[in-house]
Amino acid sequence: MVKQKTITKSKFYIAKTVVEMKEKIEKKVKTYNEKFVKKQLENSREFLTELKADPVKRIDALIDEGKDALKKAKVVQMEKINKKVDTTKSDVRKKIEKINLETKKVYKGIGNDAKLIVEDFIAMGKKNLDKLPMKKTIEKKISDSINAIPSKLNLPSKDEIETLVIGIDGVNKKVDAFHKQFANA
Repeated sequence: MVKQKTITKSKFYIAKTVVEMKEKIEKKVKTYNEKFVKKQLENSREFLTELKADPVKRIDALIDEGKDALKKAKVVQMEKINKKVDTTKSDVRKKIEKINLETKKVYKGIGNDAKLIVEDFIAMGKKNLDKLPMKKTIEKKISDSINAIPSKLNLPSKDEIETLVIGIDGVNKKVDAFHKQFANA
């Protein structure tokens, strides 16, 4: 008995579902017809009526509408293209700036490396110059020649100038003391 009740309920459920689906499909078809088919048919009838009444005028109107549509399409496309070009320009500028920054870093690094290499060459050159056996002899001859210049030009030596300065300071002190003595008297 339980099986009989379930089967009846099941048949009723299927029938109810079929009715609901039929209503939904009819509603969708009606909506589709009103939105798409009915409007298109009315527009087509209107077009055919206008075309029968004055074919040249209607074709001219179609051509004008087509031209306007093409102009609008061109404007829209040009706006899209210009927007893409501007975006691309901006992106390219950003990438170029980034590349410039990286290039500056590389140049700075190369400059620092070059300085290090030059400093190493100079240090190595000094070490190798110190190893030359004739270096001290050459330095002594140059130093002796430079030291001999003042005597050849009859110029006083450093020691003579220092002695003279000490003597002048002593004379200045004596003159100041003498001057004070006469000022007090």
